[in-house]
Amino acid sequence: MKRPRFGRIRIPARLTQRWRARLRAQRRWWRARRRSETKTEVLFPPAGRGMVAVETLAAGARGGSGPRIAILHASAGSGHRSAAKALAAAIVQRSPPATVRELDTLVFASRLYRGTYAASYNAMAARAPALWGALYHSWALAPVYRGTAPVRLAVDRLNLRRLVRVFEREPCDAVVCTHFLPIEALSPSRAHGRLRVPLYCVITDFGAHPFWAFPHVDRYFVASDEVATELVGLGVPEKRIEVSGIPVDPRFATLIGAEAARERFGLDGGRPVVLVMGGGHGVGPLSDLADRLASLEAGPHVLVVCGSNRRLREQVDQLPAGRTGRIRTFGFTPDVDGLLEAADVVVSKAGGLTCSEALVKRAPLVIFKPTPGQEVRNARYLEQGGAAVHADSVEEVEATVREWLSDPAARERVRQAASRLARPHAAETIAERVLEAIPAAARRSA
Repeated sequence: MKRPRFGRIRIPARLTQRWRARLRAQRRWWRARRRSETKTEVLFPPAGRGMVAVETLAAGARGGSGPRIAILHASAGSGHRSAAKALAAAIVQRSPPATVRELDTLVFASRLYRGTYAASYNAMAARAPALWGALYHSWALAPVYRGTAPVRLAVDRLNLRRLVRVFEREPCDAVVCTHFLPIEALSPSRAHGRLRVPLYCVITDFGAHPFWAFPHVDRYFVASDEVATELVGLGVPEKRIEVSGIPVDPRFATLIGAEAARERFGLDGGRPVVLVMGGGHGVGPLSDLADRLASLEAGPHVLVVCGSNRRLREQVDQLPAGRTGRIRTFGFTPDVDGLLEAADVVVSKAGGLTCSEALVKRAPLVIFKPTPGQEVRNARYLEQGGAAVHADSVEEVEATVREWLSDPAARERVRQAASRLARPHAAETIAERVLEAIPAAARRSA
């Protein structure tokens, strides 16, 4: 046998033998690992406290006597994850023995796909919203959708094949999706009987894009009658659609009153309160906006939720009103329910979860520069219902907030409209439907 050479360099025979031995050992190791993985539970292991590390967690006995439910979201925007957490809380509240795992679908994808999927959406929404809006609307056109869907679905399913293998192997009792990506991946398995448990979809906006519509979903939970009508037009049978509302955390349904909420944050009860939110990434000219709102004649407290945007938080804190405490900043905070209840007016983006939370808290909402696409549709729905005003500039926001702070009757009319649109118990409704269906589904799959 000829020894390998690189130019004039000859590789010693003993090294090539050692490399071949290592390669054979690696192959044996991978074969053993693949065999062992077929017996390993990867969604609900006792180790890891529900964390997913697909190849490394050891198998173990089923923990607890209750049903096991997987809730899948995707980290493209924070609303899908918030809906998943709300549903998990509602299911455990209703059935304490239940084991619930809320999982990011992208955890199962390749590193490249995982790194680019969410980043591309976030970058377009923040830096090129017009481009995102054009793509969103073009994909909704039937000819474009039919032409692009095969390639898009093939790419998504190729990158999520590990997710499919996990769910076909792991015996959970129901799968609930708050993003269309896991629906794309799991729908064929449900069609061919390899996924033998109910597959549910929760649409987290006030509009239905064709991306959500698949024939093998057992039930859709939607925000409004309008969304249900759109889904029917996309080919989803009406009997599989339920108007539940968008799920928000059950604690939002508990009202403590504006006075108690302001005491919680140490706010002067004699001043009005304006809450400014820019989504999970603190998007938009919020520093300029907060400065203008703090200068209004009513002299309001201005509370700014900056999310993960540390630079924005530093900018706002350095404003003159920030140094005196008239403007206060928050990063990611678990107290959004209290902040919404403390506020006289809320200025925010138009994510489906944010809008739903504001409706439940009856907060007068000024929607600032919604991203073209689903956010504009959310803004249009709330504005038509009288629960919000759409503003595309800082000046428009300033004028609306000034008007509402000077006119309590106008604010009350908006609050009443929000009450009519709100569905504070959506998470509990969905949790009840999912839990009701599990015994019958388990009998069918036995």
